[in-house]
Amino acid sequence: MENNAEKNSSSTEKSTGSHAAGRENPLYDMFVTQLSQLHTVCAEEALAHGFGRADLVRSVGETWFVDPRYGRGSYWFYLMDNDTIVVSMDITYGRAVEAAIETVPYLGFGLYEHAMPKYCSPECAGSNSKLIGHDWDGGPYISSFEPDKRLSSASITIAPEAIRRYADALRCDEGKLRRAIARLTASDGVPGLPSALRGLDIAYPAASVADAYYHAKVIECFALLASGIPEKDPAADAVRISDRDCVECICSYIDGNLSSDLSTKTLCGIAHVSEGKMISAFRNVQGDTPQSYIRAQRLEYGRRLLLDGGREIGGIARSAGYRNQGAFTDAFKRAYGTTPRAYRKRSRIG
Repeated sequence: MENNAEKNSSSTEKSTGSHAAGRENPLYDMFVTQLSQLHTVCAEEALAHGFGRADLVRSVGETWFVDPRYGRGSYWFYLMDNDTIVVSMDITYGRAVEAAIETVPYLGFGLYEHAMPKYCSPECAGSNSKLIGHDWDGGPYISSFEPDKRLSSASITIAPEAIRRYADALRCDEGKLRRAIARLTASDGVPGLPSALRGLDIAYPAASVADAYYHAKVIECFALLASGIPEKDPAADAVRISDRDCVECICSYIDGNLSSDLSTKTLCGIAHVSEGKMISAFRNVQGDTPQSYIRAQRLEYGRRLLLDGGREIGGIARSAGYRNQGAFTDAFKRAYGTTPRAYRKRSRIG
């Protein structure tokens, strides 16, 4: 049995090796940049300065500990195949902290517990299952955390191009698997998936089998996610085709008229359908309501316009369909955790 000094040395070497392997990988760099801004320190440095716990340093991947001046807890992640990262974190800050980073496109899903869902989005905060999915196009992103809130998650993040490999391994349609991730937050949950994800938290496999374990765990989680995709019969397909035509018509109008009246009544008149039909079609095709789609499109349009430093925020608010700058600011802060003005300032810094 190795003694503590040998164990610390072994863990340090593995962490350093993982860091070297991850260099020049955009996904890896994104994680390290955020962790550095959130006042966490890699295990080697933390243990050398007398904080952190050697028994929490895993045999593969990288373990980071919160600087005790800012809080407590640990964050572990492991880069696999240069396009997949598995994560386990449990941290609590003693003061407010914030990180502003430039993210790359990615897909991800996980089990977010304790206070963590409230920092993802209002929709995530209201999720009963705490299973949350992301399909992110990249761009500036700000994370702001309040003091004394426990943040815990076990998750999987992949580069967009990796979705094909996982879909092929499961003999699953790539588009369906991608949509299953994006819609996970609004779903009723996926049986078995929370338990499978918790395996990323509680298991500390030996170095000789750790890589095989985490590869198997990722496939297990994707398989459970894919199992929740409903099969369609021909009659249902015919209904979906009709729904898709209706939704495409409405979305096309919405995207080109974000500053106009987009009430449900107006949209029904444009598509020549009843309110019930339109809402049903949207739920079938988009997994959401028309008004939720409108809010998301207006916010995204406003976010892009903020990157143009020459435009006034009040004008951006009106272009994005908000009645005034205050309404835009309130909606933007709920969605992104910061004000439009602060977001613009951060994006300039980035």
